[in-house]
Amino acid sequence: MPERLPDRSMPAFSRGRSAASLNLLDGTFDGIAWRRTIAFLFDMLILLAIFVSLWIANIMFFGGLTALLTFLWPALLFVVYDTALIGGQGSATIGMRLMGLKTITHEWGEPGYLQAFVLSVLFYLSITFTSGLILLVALFNNRGRCVHDMVTGIFLVNNGISSAKAG
Repeated sequence: MPERLPDRSMPAFSRGRSAASLNLLDGTFDGIAWRRTIAFLFDMLILLAIFVSLWIANIMFFGGLTALLTFLWPALLFVVYDTALIGGQGSATIGMRLMGLKTITHEWGEPGYLQAFVLSVLFYLSITFTSGLILLVALFNNRGRCVHDMVTGIFLVNNGISSAKAG
């Protein structure tokens, strides 16, 4: 009996409707660009408060002996914050939640911690080396996606969109 090969017409990871094929008229991506900007500002305020608290604790407890950590804390803090919240149960940072946004994968799932970590590192590296100019890419595509979103396969959508729409 001849060996039967699997059908490769559809990718193995596809389980129905892909987020990449979303209809732009259903409200999934309405106002994403400006809402993600405001969400980022909220997150920066939260991170600034955490950083200042850690900086004061450093001065009080270590007497400034760990001055090198003062420069490393922000980078580590930003990546850990984004990774923990985007990779966690809510799939959104606090700023994103305040603005009614959440992240999804191309399969309508929640991103894992590794995917959130890569997203966060790419985001902070890209804005560091391009002075934030790379974020203008989001203004020129219909879904408000940045380069780091495209590379990691993440979509930022309005929170009212649920995985129940995937079917």
